[in-house]
Amino acid sequence: MEEPCRTSVRLCIPGEKLVFHVAGDDDLPAATDMNSYFVKFLEMKGERFTLGDDCLVSKSFSIPVTNGIPRFTPDLSYSTGNFALLREKHATLQLDSVNGTKDRLQTVLSRTNWPSEFFRGKTVLECGCGAGPDTEILVALGAMVLAVDIAGLDTAKRNVPHLNAQFVQADITNLPLQRKAFDIVFCHRVLQHTPHPAKTLDAILSLVKDDGAVFVHSYARRFIQMFRWKYLLRPFATRLNPETLYNFIKWYSRPAFKLTSLLNRNVLTRYLIWVCVPFLNYSHQDVFKNKSNKFLLEFGIHDTFDALSPKYDKPLRASCLKIIAANHLRLPFEIIEESTITLLRTKLE
Repeated sequence: MEEPCRTSVRLCIPGEKLVFHVAGDDDLPAATDMNSYFVKFLEMKGERFTLGDDCLVSKSFSIPVTNGIPRFTPDLSYSTGNFALLREKHATLQLDSVNGTKDRLQTVLSRTNWPSEFFRGKTVLECGCGAGPDTEILVALGAMVLAVDIAGLDTAKRNVPHLNAQFVQADITNLPLQRKAFDIVFCHRVLQHTPHPAKTLDAILSLVKDDGAVFVHSYARRFIQMFRWKYLLRPFATRLNPETLYNFIKWYSRPAFKLTSLLNRNVLTRYLIWVCVPFLNYSHQDVFKNKSNKFLLEFGIHDTFDALSPKYDKPLRASCLKIIAANHLRLPFEIIEESTITLLRTKLE
């Protein structure tokens, strides 16, 4: 296997804090530059790219590179009103290294069902990285990560200024990447927020190696998920100006937090919250048990807005994931259909 980079990283968790230990090299690019290792994965209409001073160049294309990020798409997109607002107001909220939890680490490992050492040395395509909370985990687990999103990647770049994370601004339904080139294709909490989820899934699965692994998450298209406050309110919420919606959620968040904190004390009333109360409160979850009410309130505002504001929210049926996966994947895979989420993942021997 080709040596990807002369930078090593290991994950150390003293108590509850992620700490990155990095061994550098004077020959490596500055953190604001593009890492040349990732250039070989980029391809558009059969043309490979070379890296210039401030652009990627092929026979027919010249793609600007600013802040070390190739920009294949404009800075404005369908994500601008909601996800961009969250990155602006809560840029580091979800980062384990900042919030002092193991939330993202535990979620990534439990949902993939892969051991932490499986990621080490792998080249991972992360489809839809947002502000970079999963990127941080993947890099800390020892992966080389090419993280893509349609816009707003400067926040992720600031959050994960690591040479083993290369950010690319591009549309994940039409990525300028080599087919069957990645050890792992990873798509978490993103698929349902694209205009055509089935088309998106078909596109990203074409990028994994025949002997590579995939992890894809979608909201479940089941009764318990679809017939609750979120999908009842979205037809109205998505018509509001995003700033207006955000401020409205913030306005009622304190009484909603108090009410849901009381109702979170048993399973039956917790289900009542899930169906009827438009506020997400994680005070009952073990990973947040030592966090302050201020932190939980901010997390609740963030996730409630994230539930109501996206332009697209189209969960795929498990049967659809299975059919598309069968057309692409060579290694055994499984579909895990839970009450609120559906997972597609490669089964390891």
